[in-house]
Amino acid sequence: MVEQIEDGYADSDLPERFKLALRMADAVISDPSGLSVAEQAALVEEFTPAELAELALTVAMAAGFSKAAIAWGPPPPIPVTEVPTPTPQGTVG
Repeated sequence: MVEQIEDGYADSDLPERFKLALRMADAVISDPSGLSVAEQAALVEEFTPAELAELALTVAMAAGFSKAAIAWGPPPPIPVTEVPTPTPQGTVG
């Protein structure tokens, strides 16, 4: 199913509920005013207010954290500490 969540998902075999959620996610990320009146009505009919809020907030938070991670860059390298495994005889091997 994941491979169907790409550009062109509208023509995929995904359930209509999923396609509608993906359309909303695309709108939240790229153009929140881009949803047509018909799409807005379909969202209100398909999802509860709580589900719409959860979807919008989840997508917005993920997009925000993604942008922050890109802006900040990768974390600095973490030094590696090797601790030898003791043997049954009490020696380090």
